[in-house]
Amino acid sequence: MNKKILSQEALESNLSHFFSYASQVCAVVKADAYGHGLEEVVEILGDRPSFYGVANADEARRVKSVRPGARVLILDKVSDFSLAKKYYLTAVSLSDVKKAIRYNVTQRCFVKLCTDMNRFGIDCKNQNMLNLLKNLLKKHNFAGLSTHFSSLSNKKTTKREYEAFLQAKQFLGQNLKTSFGGSGALNLPCDVLRVGLGLYGYGASGLKKVMSLRSQVLQTRSLERGETAGYDGCFKAKRRTTLAVVGAGYGDGFDRNHSRKIKVKINGKLFDVVGNMCMDCCFVDVTGGNVRAGCEVEMFCDAEQMSRWTKKSPYEVLTSFSLFRGETLKC
Repeated sequence: MNKKILSQEALESNLSHFFSYASQVCAVVKADAYGHGLEEVVEILGDRPSFYGVANADEARRVKSVRPGARVLILDKVSDFSLAKKYYLTAVSLSDVKKAIRYNVTQRCFVKLCTDMNRFGIDCKNQNMLNLLKNLLKKHNFAGLSTHFSSLSNKKTTKREYEAFLQAKQFLGQNLKTSFGGSGALNLPCDVLRVGLGLYGYGASGLKKVMSLRSQVLQTRSLERGETAGYDGCFKAKRRTTLAVVGAGYGDGFDRNHSRKIKVKINGKLFDVVGNMCMDCCFVDVTGGNVRAGCEVEMFCDAEQMSRWTKKSPYEVLTSFSLFRGETLKC
């Protein structure tokens, strides 16, 4: 049976780590908690995060189904500002700011400023927009000002964006809370730190990886030199070979195009995935490994390592495992 294993100790430790940098932490659980399982992560963390960050109303409802009393912040643009009766919202344009005023929900809305990401937010370098925003903010209390930095690995770029945000905030003249997105924004003072990848063990030092994926050897097969296995006979034995057929494939979120670069661990030893990965199983060369049907297989434990094998970012690697079929266990 396939298993997705979440370390409760690692998840709680990572959250505590980020609380050492800000008085409030928003635990971002969008994209099924980066592939870890939204409901499972919320169940583990409970009421400890100051907010849960989600992309849309559907994800917000899922958080509330587990923790009805949780404060949930929808990070992306919404059209229905009556949602602020249940959730915190993000106003990403002047028209959104006006909607929040019209619905009388300003205290449950963060106003997003755009520095250089150019994804969502009011352009903080556009003086005309800032003038209009300043006039709107004079008469109404909003929950805070937020932004998301475009390249936290580039200190020079981040410093420029941070200074642009501070300059805009000073011009607006409001004593609003600040909220920064990105696990790497640790050394930039803010009131609410929004943490995504870092919550799950990546992107900063001192973090613990939360998720591992396990499968099982379904059967083993012996191939003579020259025999093939898999679709299109993609694997051809160069010697007498023992193959293990393992019960996880690209339907579980693994990368088919780069599957022959992936290694898995059985009985504490690394083995190569070979041939073309199937939808619900893969082939592993276990020659000389004393591997039998029923042996547990560690398919994944490190998104950074997997990203090197597959040429995908850790974000892509993790979120793909929302597809993983199997029982989720918390330990």
